[in-house]
Parts: sequence; structure tokens; C-alpha cells
Amino acid sequence: MSSDHPLRWSTNGLRVRISQTNNSTAHITPLFPSQKLLKTQVLREIKILRTNGIQEIFTSALGPNEQRFFMDLGFNLHEELSLLAHNFDKPIDFPTRPTRRVRRSDWATVLELDNAAFSTFWQFDTSALAEALAATPKTRVRMDATDTALGFAITGRSGRMAFLQRLAVDPGHQRLGVGRSLVADSLQWSRKRFVRELLVNTQVNNFAALSLYESMGFIKKRDGLAVLRWNGNP
Repeated sequence: MSSDHPLRWSTNGLRVRISQTNNSTAHITPLFPSQKLLKTQVLREIKILRTNGIQEIFTSALGPNEQRFFMDLGFNLHEELSLLAHNFDKPIDFPTRPTRRVRRSDWATVLELDNAAFSTFWQFDTSALAEALAATPKTRVRMDATDTALGFAITGRSGRMAFLQRLAVDPGHQRLGVGRSLVADSLQWSRKRFVRELLVNTQVNNFAALSLYESMGFIKKRDGLAVLRWNGNP
């Protein structure tokens, strides 16, 4: 399977992305709740991927019901994530730093920031960035507007639900208010569109991110999320 076209819609209820750094790895996102997915169709998609040289498949971050569905197909836990929510019942911060819209010409800078901020598994490549931008009907992408961009954020909205899909800050400039200002921008944008809840997830051991979100009014939900991995016969 060529990585020239790494992102595609599957007729089997999944969105599939082939890694640009490892052509034997695929990432899948279910397009429907687990009760609307058919195991036979998902197994068919796995077979198609295997036929095209895929040896390892990772899911997107899944809730408990989706986790059970994919574990029944032979997927195993790869990493647990904390899920936090802001319901706008308290005053929210205003951004303290200028931002500007991210243009296509900024993608190289965005990816450089992203790769510096995250470990290898979580790093965006071009196709992962494109997938994030296309994940919701409405998307806001802002970057720090100082002389040298120090961070960016992607916020998506679907109806009255919003998602802080990505927050990355240059590691050499953390704890300077860059991330806090970008999160505030996301909150303000969401509130102006009458969003009921803004969700964000992060690794359970990312204590700096958890501290930032909780200090800004996000509350950790009881049920977290998880990324699952398949690397064998279903």
C-alpha cells in the first residue's frame, strides 16, 4: 500500500492512515459507535491491510465500549490516556499572547514544533496533521504569533461538542504561558459557539499537561481513553 495516499475512507466503517515513517504501520479511527460497527467488516479491513504489507495497526483513542469491541478482535492495550472536560460553568481565561491562523505554508513549522514536543509514537507526520484537521466539521488552528512560533493548538467542533485535539509547545519555552494562552484561545472560541463541553486527552503520566488543564477548569472524567494495538492474526 503506497504512502503517497496515506489517508483514506474505508467502506468498512473506518478511517485508515498509513504511517509515512513506517509503511508497515497503519492507524485506524472508527467512524461510528461500536454498536454500529460490524466485526466482519472490521476484520475484512484488517485482512486488506495485511495483504498490503501492514504488520501493525494502532487505533485512535477509544472509549470503554470501543475498547471492548476491538479487544474482541485481537487488539491489545498500547497506552491509557486521561480524558478531561471543561463545561464552561466557571469563568475562563483570556489569551495573554497573540496568535494567528495556521496556513498551509506553516505546516513545516507546525510539524517541527510537534516533533519536538512529543515522543516518537505521538509525533505528527503530514498525513496525521491532515487527519486531525479533517476530523471535525469545524476546526480552528492557531499558532503563537511571536517572531519565532513557540506553539500551536488545534481545536475541533462538532455541534455543541468541541475537542482540543492538539497542543504543542516548544520544549525550550515551556512554563512561559504559551500553552496556557493557546488553551484559553480554544476555550474562548468554543464558548462563543455555544459549545457545551470541550474535551482533551493526554497521557496519564503527562503531569505537566494534566496540571495545566486542571488549573484552567478541566475536570478529569472517570472513564479515560486508550490506544489499542494489533500485530497478529485477528
